Amino acid sequence: MNAETLSSSAVVSNRPTVVALLSGGLDSTIVVRLMLDQGLGVLALNFVSPFCTCSPRKNGGCSLAASVAKSLDVDLRVMVKGMDYLRIVKRPRFGYGRGLNPCIDCRIYMLLQAAAVMRETGAVCVVTGEVLGQRPMSQHRRALDLIERESGLAGRLLRPLSAHLLPPTIPELEGVIPRDRMLDLSGRSRSPQLAIAKERGVEVFGCPSGGCLLTDPVISRRLKDVFDRCPDWDERDARLATLGRHFRLHPGLKVILGRDAGENARLEQMAGPLPVVSFVDKPGPTAVLRGSHAENDLLVVGRLLRCYSPKTTGESVAVRLRCNGRETLWTAHDSAREDEVASWAI
Repeated sequence: MNAETLSSSAVVSNRPTVVALLSGGLDSTIVVRLMLDQGLGVLALNFVSPFCTCSPRKNGGCSLAASVAKSLDVDLRVMVKGMDYLRIVKRPRFGYGRGLNPCIDCRIYMLLQAAAVMRETGAVCVVTGEVLGQRPMSQHRRALDLIERESGLAGRLLRPLSAHLLPPTIPELEGVIPRDRMLDLSGRSRSPQLAIAKERGVEVFGCPSGGCLLTDPVISRRLKDVFDRCPDWDERDARLATLGRHFRLHPGLKVILGRDAGENARLEQMAGPLPVVSFVDKPGPTAVLRGSHAENDLLVVGRLLRCYSPKTTGESVAVRLRCNGRETLWTAHDSAREDEVASWAI
């Protein structure tokens, strides 16, 4: 777990502080606004992983969560989910949703980190934007109770949007947080939250906290392939699973093709020590190879690249592999057949 703090205001002192999970989505943004309106200090935590649809950094700028934190004038600590999180994704205690999304385990993971920050800073509790009944796997009553128990936050986990439908927390019982100003929202409709945002002057917010690529069936298949076929998988494999077209030529070799110039550039940047294949003097996709390859495999890779480069129709094309400062050249004389491509696709 890596973390950095982006300060948009001085750390609040001389008043109770809460640790808030802030995705930058509507619910979590409203919760931070509610806490500020009660005169509480807020330290916001934003968790990011290779599967977030809202990146922590885009084009060198700040993330959506950072923009929200700035607009609300609260401190933001960005926490990166690393290999410890990916191991949970591979083998969650509480199972998956429809994809490879371990929603309950993921929530527990984040709240365990938040609980540590709460203890570190002396905050009175952790607050989240969860709404009872909004998400079928992780926000029904039994799941909320399980998550609170497993995160070690019994009595210190406040869900302000549904607080009146849940038992009071310790800060509410002690009068530190006024329970009568908490809400009683439930269900999947976001109309009440939009009305609250308008009423409270909340204008900066974005994708919902459920913006997770692990719910995508294509990404799920790719990541499962990584877990099943790459015994030495790492964070690079997880990031690569979110890019391009993926093909498994045989159990020991996967090929990832860029779909456009932007993805080609990103694949080149992310490849590191992995072999990179492209045409020598023709436009076309860039490929990253993951696993072991023989000479015959390279011939197949060249044929595969030609399938996604219409300008190479009817001619032989020079292909180049680059790895660790060395180059290998060969010629692709034809394209792979449609049935072959379909059989390789992940």
